[in-house]
Amino acid sequence: MNDALATHERLAQATLELRTMIASRRLDLPFAVALIADDLTDVYDLNFMAVTRAVNADILLASIDRIAAEAGWRHRRIEIDDTHIADRLRKALVDAGYEEERLETMVLDHDAYHEATGGRTSVRDAHVVAIADQLDLARKITMQAPWADSDEIVDQMIERERRVGRVGDARAVIAPPEAPVSRCLLLNHAAGALAEIDAVSTVVEQRGRGWSQTVMHRAIAAARANGATGIALVADADDWPREWYLRLGFRTVGRSSAFARRPDRESTTGGGTDDQRP
Repeated sequence: MNDALATHERLAQATLELRTMIASRRLDLPFAVALIADDLTDVYDLNFMAVTRAVNADILLASIDRIAAEAGWRHRRIEIDDTHIADRLRKALVDAGYEEERLETMVLDHDAYHEATGGRTSVRDAHVVAIADQLDLARKITMQAPWADSDEIVDQMIERERRVGRVGDARAVIAPPEAPVSRCLLLNHAAGALAEIDAVSTVVEQRGRGWSQTVMHRAIAAARANGATGIALVADADDWPREWYLRLGFRTVGRSSAFARRPDRESTTGGGTDDQRP
């Protein structure tokens, strides 16, 4: 196994372990792992099924519908890290009302980063803080998301973030320190050997002013100072930040897919419809 693929698999495993610590229950099936967060049922990445082996599409769909009915999910989410399995299941899942999100694991190439920045990073300051200390900013950013259509959903997402800070080796990077408008999360996996940058975001009215770049530079510096041998993130393959990460020096080392059926989509497997979240 090459180093790039190994990093992709290490990050996928570390992420699953972290979410398992946050969720209420984990169900191990012959072909998948399902996580259930009983009090955060609208948080998609804590209530989902991760496919681990090849499986018949009908069995997969029936299984997730059965678990969803018991757990009270209004959505369905299936994550598939193996691209060959995803290719075989894609048509059946799309036909059942699922939409695919193509994801890429990206790792920082330090030489490319040095070349991209000319050895210089932002002169503006950013601070590394406890996740619990930036939840007001997290709430403001979350409320501006297009899917944040209720206080309940926002509250659940903030509680998810609070738990990440409580159970994981994680911090937040904020900028500017005196009146933060931008942040990212910095998660340390494998005893600090692998760092993950997540949730890079800026309040809408302050976008385009370089604040996200500021927190990225600070997060990279903090990960290096902590001894991380790899700095990784997961990007939407079809969204513009991926190109920005490439310009900063990140390189794609692995691909995966997440298939989601939102509450307003009807399942052809008999799951019915819901109307609470887009």
